[in-house]
Amino acid sequence: MEAKVYLTGAGPGDPALLTLKAKKAIEKADVVLYDRLANKRFLEYADSEAEKIYVGKKAKDHHYTQGEIEALMVEKVKAGKTVCRLKGGDPFVYGRGGEEALKLKEAGIDFEIIPGISSSLAVPLYAGIPLTQRHLASSFAVITGHEAADKEESTIEIEKIAAAVDTLVVLMGVGKLPQTVERVLEAGKSPETPAALIRWGSRSQQQTITGTLDNIVEKVEAADFKPPAVIVIGEVVNLRKKLGWFENKKLLGRNILVTRPREQAASFVDLIEAEAGNAVLAPTIKIKEAQNGEALQKAVNNLAEYTHLIFTSVNGVKYFMQSLESQQLDLRALAGIKVMTIGSKTAAELKQNGIRADFIPDDYSTAGILEYLEKLESENKINLNQASFLLPRADIAPQLLEEELKKLGAKVNNVEAYRTEPVKLEAEIFELLLNNELDLLTFTSSSTVENFVGGIEKLIENKNQILELETAEKISDQQIWRQLKGIPAACIGPVTADKARDYGLNVKIAAAEYTIEGLFAAIFKYYS
Repeated sequence: MEAKVYLTGAGPGDPALLTLKAKKAIEKADVVLYDRLANKRFLEYADSEAEKIYVGKKAKDHHYTQGEIEALMVEKVKAGKTVCRLKGGDPFVYGRGGEEALKLKEAGIDFEIIPGISSSLAVPLYAGIPLTQRHLASSFAVITGHEAADKEESTIEIEKIAAAVDTLVVLMGVGKLPQTVERVLEAGKSPETPAALIRWGSRSQQQTITGTLDNIVEKVEAADFKPPAVIVIGEVVNLRKKLGWFENKKLLGRNILVTRPREQAASFVDLIEAEAGNAVLAPTIKIKEAQNGEALQKAVNNLAEYTHLIFTSVNGVKYFMQSLESQQLDLRALAGIKVMTIGSKTAAELKQNGIRADFIPDDYSTAGILEYLEKLESENKINLNQASFLLPRADIAPQLLEEELKKLGAKVNNVEAYRTEPVKLEAEIFELLLNNELDLLTFTSSSTVENFVGGIEKLIENKNQILELETAEKISDQQIWRQLKGIPAACIGPVTADKARDYGLNVKIAAAEYTIEGLFAAIFKYYS
């Protein structure tokens, strides 16, 4: 397929508001050019080999000029690359998408335009402000507060527009708020007309200031309210008192570090973002196939030797099933074997592969498993002296379960089904830590704790390369560790919590149920 450009609307910022078509465009792109208002989380959808280039622009700070962005698109496509030009909001609503499309047309380059949800519509909604309301507002207009720099004077007839509509929405207008208010008053609007500014609308950082035309400028200046923000003027602003919803969410404004493997983080991230939290992805481990898969293959080829199979994780199920397939075997090979899973998620993964677990202990710890097996033995449902267990697990899985089963008289083969590799922490995490912008650390296993702490140690060692030299010299290593150990931490279970405490981390939350849902419930309760 010939290379082309997808001029793609990324929506206002909430990751869940990205359209399916936009997501597909990011996934297929060789190059992603993204701006300041496009949520960086969307880059997670891009191919690992894709080139990701920040071309953001804000007042007096342009990484790339508009002309340079257009030239870059042309250059990449002519090199045979498919480009996703990711733009906040909608590309054709004050997004300069039309200009970019015309340049591509002139260069003879194929392009496609993917609409996005405009901030002019979504941001007031997230603030609880409807643009129209029966008996209150029947019309609205959207204008820009930031016209082209080469215009000698404004060509937007704000006075006429404001007089003609019930609700006025102004994008990119914070810098010229006093002039806009003055002109709206000249249109005949009452000084008591409600007004609101919504900053970073639809994101965890959302903030809203309300007032009237008479005092909104003073309020914004007193709060040092910075762009980007959407301005709404009209009686509908008063409905926010009853309809405000997003800013009532429990995790609003919280930066929550997620150290889980990237490919398994989605469900946890979704839970955090559903409550308006900002999930900061910082995977500390990567799940990979076993270094030497022969041990698992041998076990799979000799399944008749085992009476019981215990899966302690979703990954154990995944790699066991892959090994079964590689040996050209199917579920018939498990005939007569009793299967136990640790956790509802593991059981669900197993069920997706066509196997229903025979046993699921309520307590997901090693002690809980052993207690459960002893209970089954007392009920004559198992004879541990005659049992033979296969445990497909991680390379770093604790040996305690194997050892205790052997003490009970069982035969055990604790085989490596997969391994974990540490993942380097990004410098961005270090900067968030130093700026006191991390509100909560989360850990879903002992290995995530160990690799996170190890990652921080390496960042501290390289702080002179990460920070400006003057800044690096002012911050001692001890100060960084104190800051880290002051951040609350949430752990999925007691073993993980103990490991975090061993490193001096500030464990405030431990899940009662050792699942992602249980961990999130504990976090939600803590902030409630």
